[in-house]
Amino acid sequence: MKHPFKKTIVLLNTTDNIKNALKKGVEFSKQHNTILEVLFVHEEPLFELPDIFTLKREENSLDKESIKKEINSQLLELSPNEKYAIFVYVDDTLHRLETIAKEPKETLVITSYHKEITPTLIEETSYAFWVLKESKESYNKILLPTDLKEPTMKAINYALHIFKESRLFLVHDHRYLVDTLAIQADYLNVAPLTSPITIELNEEIKEAHKKEFENYLKEFGIEGEFIEANGEVDEDLIEYTKKNGFDLLFMYRNDEEMFSSSVLILRLMEKLKVDFFISF
Repeated sequence: MKHPFKKTIVLLNTTDNIKNALKKGVEFSKQHNTILEVLFVHEEPLFELPDIFTLKREENSLDKESIKKEINSQLLELSPNEKYAIFVYVDDTLHRLETIAKEPKETLVITSYHKEITPTLIEETSYAFWVLKESKESYNKILLPTDLKEPTMKAINYALHIFKESRLFLVHDHRYLVDTLAIQADYLNVAPLTSPITIELNEEIKEAHKKEFENYLKEFGIEGEFIEANGEVDEDLIEYTKKNGFDLLFMYRNDEEMFSSSVLILRLMEKLKVDFFISF
């Protein structure tokens, strides 16, 4: 099963260490035959630019042509024959992104993590995001948490298609099976992050879900673990990711479900030093 992406946007907010994001954008675009666009947005209150990217006649004024020249130079070095478009703006990253990314379900945004910008983008848009926190050339082990619901099947297929050379692992915590009546806005924003979730499943139901999880592993030919942790859900997943040496967390986003919500994803992103791929 192929992914739905027709456009790849590399979103940059600083000139520091941009080669990793550009490289991933170029490689993804070439491998999956997507349009490639680079969007640079300088958020003046948050980032300082080197003098070579400012206009000398105007203090702290962005030299857009110098930025474009630098990005173009790096793109030519990475792939001389690649076709792409470069956009450079000042401030309002969210609006700039929405302006050039017309089709959310067909757009993948590759960007570096920033605590002031990334949460807004994830909470306010429905794009898929590849968020970079480490300078990884490739990924050895990818973790995909699953709640055993139908959308997970799509996320697994996307992950297997996009990261063919990586080892994909599934993890299922029996606490992911929550009565949907308990999933309300106030509960989503507080309970999963501040208090232990104690979901009692009788042994018969638990065994049925364990069997279903095992069938997932067999069907896709991948590895995984059915866990029964008893701490806070986000902290347990953070510990599990660190302990097992995963270098990418692949997560399906659905704000109607507690364990695939933006709230939980951002909590994990804040505390884990791994890259994230956020699907829909």
